[in-house]
Amino acid sequence: MWGASRSYVHAPSPRTMRLMIVDVHTHAFAPAMLAARERLVGADAGFAALYADARSRMATADEVIEAMDGAGVDRAVVAGFAWESPDLCAVHAGYLLDAAEQSEGRLLPFIPVPTAFLGGVDVDADAMRAWLEPLAARGAAGLGEIRIGGGPRSATIEEQTLAADRLATLVAGFDLPLLVHSSEETGHEYPGKAGGFTPGGLWRLVASHPVRVIAAHWGGGLPFHALMPEVRAILNEGRLLFDSAASKYLYDPPVFTTVASLAGMEHVAWGSDFPLRGMTADRADAAAAMSDDALRAAAMGGNAARFLGLE
Repeated sequence: MWGASRSYVHAPSPRTMRLMIVDVHTHAFAPAMLAARERLVGADAGFAALYADARSRMATADEVIEAMDGAGVDRAVVAGFAWESPDLCAVHAGYLLDAAEQSEGRLLPFIPVPTAFLGGVDVDADAMRAWLEPLAARGAAGLGEIRIGGGPRSATIEEQTLAADRLATLVAGFDLPLLVHSSEETGHEYPGKAGGFTPGGLWRLVASHPVRVIAAHWGGGLPFHALMPEVRAILNEGRLLFDSAASKYLYDPPVFTTVASLAGMEHVAWGSDFPLRGMTADRADAAAAMSDDALRAAAMGGNAARFLGLE
């Protein structure tokens, strides 16, 4: 119903002897979802919190590819929206999987997890896994962007712990990384800030479960706790990346080098959060924030390629 993406045919570009550029955080919606935006705002509180304002940008998979072409990006994680409804998440996932198949490997589909799976209502573990199994079999590269509940309220640590347990149950045996929305506990308010894992909740997720996580928006500030032995221990396991999505709106440019210094450059990954930000501008800003060639190469694609098995 929501439509498929067109096929992508591109002439080869002269990219020999160049490191792969990977954007680990973009979003795409089916064209029919864009057309039904007003109805979806009324049907899903979480969607309304981000997209009720007509100025909030939405994009199709075609537009993600076009942005990649313009920015010189080789591969990109394309994530869905965390609808409350499992059926709507499955439809969104189907669109992303179709788009990925047509992109000849350029798009890495991260399928959305229903917020209904992660909340207080009991959900049968077998039913959750039965929902995921056909989507994983079709080639899902991961799950995300994962949010906890809808609406503007921040999740409590108890709600985050429950969500972490449910996520671990859902992905057990599938070896799919998680792109997790992370929320700062300080700073200004903005649409979409709520509904994520806070630094403490994110630490508990990775410390308590054998999951691999891309922590969006610099993990809500978790890397600034990297001098704590308990945080350093999970970093040393290599199961956690911090993406830079929305950095322009959250931190000063030295955040790239500061996180690399505290947590290690191997934990830094560039994410544009397209279409929230233009991919070309965000890539340029990120590269300019890192004067060290090794850090820039790692953050702009090397770490993501390793973490996602693209090498």
